[in-house]
Amino acid sequence: MKRLLLGFALAIAALTPFVVQAMEKPIVYFSFDNIKGNTVPDLSGNGNDGTMENNPKIIDGQFGKALEFESSRVKVKASDTLTPDLFKEGMFTLVVWINAKRTGNTWQQIFRAGPDPNDTLFINNDGRLSWRGWVGAAWAGGMCETDPNVVEANEWTHAAVVSDKKHFRIYVNGELSKESKFQETRGNNGEYVIGGYAGGESYSGAVDEFAVFPAPLQQDDIKLIMEKGVTASTAVSPSDRLATTWGEIKSY
Repeated sequence: MKRLLLGFALAIAALTPFVVQAMEKPIVYFSFDNIKGNTVPDLSGNGNDGTMENNPKIIDGQFGKALEFESSRVKVKASDTLTPDLFKEGMFTLVVWINAKRTGNTWQQIFRAGPDPNDTLFINNDGRLSWRGWVGAAWAGGMCETDPNVVEANEWTHAAVVSDKKHFRIYVNGELSKESKFQETRGNNGEYVIGGYAGGESYSGAVDEFAVFPAPLQQDDIKLIMEKGVTASTAVSPSDRLATTWGEIKSY
């Protein structure tokens, strides 16, 4: 029997010469489902909890609860995992569900590094998404920017910004919407903000399932997260399942 099981395991290995690698785990993840007072718990396990300012509203989201922003925000301090130079170093993925009103300020900050202006995911009232930042001695508008109307008003839309240090890519509802050449921003961010800073570029709309990964995810990974939620990124990979099977055979 043991030989039979061993032969079965080897047959599986022969049929799967390329084992899918486990998806990178997020370094910060907000589901917005278990908010305690003004604290938004980081479910990545890295302790990058957020602090709400000016009372964003808890509403029903795409997965469980979400936060609705109107001149309000969630601030997260830079840390050993959510590092000051994360976006400068250029190996990252940011994923988020948004429900934008597309009213109010022309350019609105869904996400922004700070306190000085830097790496920012904007939405324009015409429905385009734009990844911008401080490059060299100047602000670089539209480092990666989609066409207008990729985001419909008052509808849930999934967005992802990916960088592999060669290209920026923006995915909308799991599909590639824009690709452009990578540009290195100045880094040294002290904090990160969801909902934008007070002033003329704060975000009007809702956010759900926000996460940042320290690696460029593939399109299939982004689609999985969009369909199943960020917790899908911690699911057991095929390589883990094979290792488990092998361990069970050895202990048989």
